[in-house]
Amino acid sequence: MRVFIIVFLTMICFTFSGHAVGQEELKTKAKKPALSTEIQADSLSFLPKGTIISRQTQDKIYCFLPRNTMIQGLLCRGDKHRGWETVFYRNGKLAMAWLARTEEIQGVPCMAASFWTEVFRGKAAVHFYDNGKLERCKLAKDVTIEGHAFKKGEHVSFDREGKLILLK
Repeated sequence: MRVFIIVFLTMICFTFSGHAVGQEELKTKAKKPALSTEIQADSLSFLPKGTIISRQTQDKIYCFLPRNTMIQGLLCRGDKHRGWETVFYRNGKLAMAWLARTEEIQGVPCMAASFWTEVFRGKAAVHFYDNGKLERCKLAKDVTIEGHAFKKGEHVSFDREGKLILLK
């Protein structure tokens, strides 16, 4: 019963907070130039119509995909309600994505993201270095990497060359 109540209250919080933020963002964006509504970087010209660039920094571009979209061989999660932010480096390579399905990335089984994985299992975002190498992800199944055994749901991290980083 406690689990049901926690899930129910969590769903209410996500529903109302997301809606309120979304409405405020729409009002704010209506007053500003169209930076957030058009893809302006040539390195991101492959993104689908309806992609919203929410902000840009010196080295990254943050956006919301209108639907699940295949990017650099990975099915990245998106929806029309801005639920899953995707981040790119200025060179067009993925920096962070939420997977729409389990994907094997550079030999590592990375877990798909969903509302439930985020509520009960922690972050399932997949992060990359600007050279395209996998930086970290949550495992989709039990696996042995470089002689070390990991369980499904554990997070694994790699250095820029793709070598496993063992946390102490």
